[in-house]
Amino acid sequence: MAFDGNFVHALLSELEVLRRGKINRIQQIDETSLIFKVRSQGSNHHLLISAHPMYARFHLTGKKYEFPFEPPMFLRVARKHLEGGIIQEIRQLGNDRRVEIHIQSRNEIGDEIKRILILEIMGRHSNIIITDQNYRILDGIKHLTPNNNSRTVMPGVDYTAPPTDPKIDPRTEALQSLPGLIDFNQGKIGKQILNNIEGFSPLFLKEVEHNAGYFTIKNVVPAIRQTLSQAEHIRPVLYNRSDKEIFYFTPLSHLGEADETYDSLSGLLDDYYHDRYRKSLIRQKAQDYLQLIEREYDKTIRKIDKLGDDLKEAEEKDKYQKYGELLTAYMHQVKPYDESLEVIDYYTNEPLIIPLDPHLSASDNAQKYYKRYNKLKARQNSAATQLDHAHEDMEYLSNLLHQMDTITTEEEVDEVREELVDQGILKNNRRQSRKKKQKVQLHAYTTSNGLDVLVGKNNKQNDYLTTKKAQNNHLWFHTKDIPGSHVVITSPAAEIKEQDILEAAMLAAHHSKAQDSESVPVDYTEIRHVHKVSGAKPGFVTYTDQKTVFVTPDSQKVATMERGRTD
Repeated sequence: MAFDGNFVHALLSELEVLRRGKINRIQQIDETSLIFKVRSQGSNHHLLISAHPMYARFHLTGKKYEFPFEPPMFLRVARKHLEGGIIQEIRQLGNDRRVEIHIQSRNEIGDEIKRILILEIMGRHSNIIITDQNYRILDGIKHLTPNNNSRTVMPGVDYTAPPTDPKIDPRTEALQSLPGLIDFNQGKIGKQILNNIEGFSPLFLKEVEHNAGYFTIKNVVPAIRQTLSQAEHIRPVLYNRSDKEIFYFTPLSHLGEADETYDSLSGLLDDYYHDRYRKSLIRQKAQDYLQLIEREYDKTIRKIDKLGDDLKEAEEKDKYQKYGELLTAYMHQVKPYDESLEVIDYYTNEPLIIPLDPHLSASDNAQKYYKRYNKLKARQNSAATQLDHAHEDMEYLSNLLHQMDTITTEEEVDEVREELVDQGILKNNRRQSRKKKQKVQLHAYTTSNGLDVLVGKNNKQNDYLTTKKAQNNHLWFHTKDIPGSHVVITSPAAEIKEQDILEAAMLAAHHSKAQDSESVPVDYTEIRHVHKVSGAKPGFVTYTDQKTVFVTPDSQKVATMERGRTD
């Protein structure tokens, strides 16, 4: 990607539609992103402005966003000073990634005021700043204090531009002075150009160099002007190169034929960033639940270790029972204040020394050993039961951890949250519980013979697929003793061929913890032999009459089989 100064220059021509438009509403998507709803030229337009450290940009958007935020201070300031205002001018500062939007508005008593919305699209240093007409800061979406910054962005402070070395605007006559600033004998001419030209990205410079062949003192300025002239023909493009997507506002000869073209720059940015932004939100939401599950998993492992220690200690119970019995049998031999008693163990017919508490009578010493025996016996029974439950919990949480790695949609995050609430792992959030529950959607695939295959990616989907959606004569698949998804071929078993079985088994292996392994064992049986155990954890079933096949996951094959999601 290259959201450079040249891209900004091209984008502003597209935003001319907003000139003389009225800002009807401002809403906030997240801590760094806003939507301006503007009425202009008889139509409604949505201007997205983001100072996100990874997805900073501005453009018109047609995507739908949620607005979960209670109005924070910056949004309140923006609404106070900018809502109802008329956009007078949108201009780029030089060839930089800084833009000023001049807005004419009115204050509370109706007096006309002028406000300036400054956009600084500079990666992690991006910011959105509101000033008055004298560039006195009213607020910034990111505050910068003088303690650890070279400039201050706080209400009441005069706005100053980000500190950068003076550079040449390539669209002015000052470009002629560039050769005098470059040492052609030093090498790394491209880097020297970037250090002296405003708004150029390495991507654009490669196109200049491609046109020049190689840089000389005579061709460097003409090559830049030629490339800028060619770039005036705006045609948004997207390239897929070496697992990396690159977008630009015009085709680039050095990259060859574009993989995709767009009708507008905003359409390009909308598609490119929205998907990434949505995935980022999903990862962020899922990360909170993932950390909770990991804590529960670690707690369960510690519990298993502790219960193991209890069971090991309880193995001593029989010794204390024997002490009590022998002490009762030989009680007449105990003398006051004895610290031990040597007797013949009638179980082994060998001598045995029994420790005694000299402050207790023989009877009390015997009762002490019986009590200790009974206590350890009770602990052993309790620990054994708890250990079985703990191992079930560990298997359940291990399965959940695998499912968290496969989450791709917000609906799947919500399904995991509901499950964690149901299991008492997460406290119920009233605000989230009011959200309308979505229908369970399964992932659909088709075998090479045209049979439909459904896959559940979490416990809620697995339960729905196996216990409600599938019919008794459908074939059910699951990796053998490995956390993974439930997979069902939704056709009568009599119609299923061996190739269908192998492909469905491969899907089960692909959607399991063994997706990177070879020869993964997968069990399959008819749904009639799969049973949900009463009181068992979500996603847990037992099954019989199974057969096992060994398959190797193939992600490319999975991609060709995929059909999307279905109810």
